Amino acid sequence: MSQQEVKPYRIVIEWTNSEDFFFSCDYKVSGNSANETETKPLHTHWFPHVTRAMGNVLKKLRREHITFPLFLLSLAFEHRHLLREIDELLRALHTHLGNQRGPGSYRCFICSKNEQTATGS
Repeated sequence: MSQQEVKPYRIVIEWTNSEDFFFSCDYKVSGNSANETETKPLHTHWFPHVTRAMGNVLKKLRREHITFPLFLLSLAFEHRHLLREIDELLRALHTHLGNQRGPGSYRCFICSKNEQTATGS
């Protein structure tokens, strides 16, 4: 590993009005301050299982009712898909970080519907 390794230091999740959300990860070069960050283009990922699970997190944060046994049952049956989607997001983040030489931010939109499916293409 080089001395100028890029390291994540902040992850932010911002929900839209639906269960979709923006995921961002700010990073800096190890040993340097994170004052000058470059924002890269927004990426989009279609992760229906992650958005459903994060939607339940949002409901709990807002103290809204969720059917907890149904949530656990859904999680038990869908855990492989959920873990695959999380792994795909982390691989995309690590690939991005591996190509960076300075501070910046990785931003992506996590949506529950495939844009091609939603537009009928």
